[in-house]
Amino acid sequence: MKQKEIFLQSEGDAWHSRNHQALVQRKLPDGDPVLRELLEFLPLNAADEVKILEIGCGDGTRLAWLSENLNAECYGIEPSPAAVAAACAKGVNAKQGTADVLPFENQSFDIVIFGFCLYLCDREDLFRIASEADRVLRRPGWLMLLDFYSVVPKAKTYHHRSGVMSYKMDYRTLFTWHPDYECLTQKVRHHSESDYTDERDEWIAVSVLRKCPQDTNA
Repeated sequence: MKQKEIFLQSEGDAWHSRNHQALVQRKLPDGDPVLRELLEFLPLNAADEVKILEIGCGDGTRLAWLSENLNAECYGIEPSPAAVAAACAKGVNAKQGTADVLPFENQSFDIVIFGFCLYLCDREDLFRIASEADRVLRRPGWLMLLDFYSVVPKAKTYHHRSGVMSYKMDYRTLFTWHPDYECLTQKVRHHSESDYTDERDEWIAVSVLRKCPQDTNA
């Protein structure tokens, strides 16, 4: 069975149950690395409405904050039915699904966020996942990645569920090989803290990529 099917059937809800309390206790926006970076290029007083998609949105806490504090129309994709229900209760347009099939029109969003989910995705789906994110992201647009980070790809057993693997890599490379994408910032920090660490097994990274406009001078 593919990992996405395991998460759609049961492990998504289990993940939500294990992590729910820690997520709701975050102080936003300061306690959220994605929001801290997003506010660097999308200030609170931005006049233009933006459409945001978060893949792996969990219970929608981050998107609800964005909807309340920015001029943003927010959508989420999440495998856990329980988390989707919680997100919808917060007013987020959330749907159950996975990153390899996004039920949205081409060029629908100004910002696409991968919210700490790629490390659990099936490796054979990575090309499709990158293609789907690119398809729904407008040009110019912003792509944000929050996930485990490793210079060299690594795999290990996911200790919460037998038969599932956890993967670490530089997830920027799913996009930066293409000339349309440029990485503008990347911050590597400790998994559970905001400080840098030399413990490489604890590294996570938040990266901001720009999908650039076509070069009209070419």
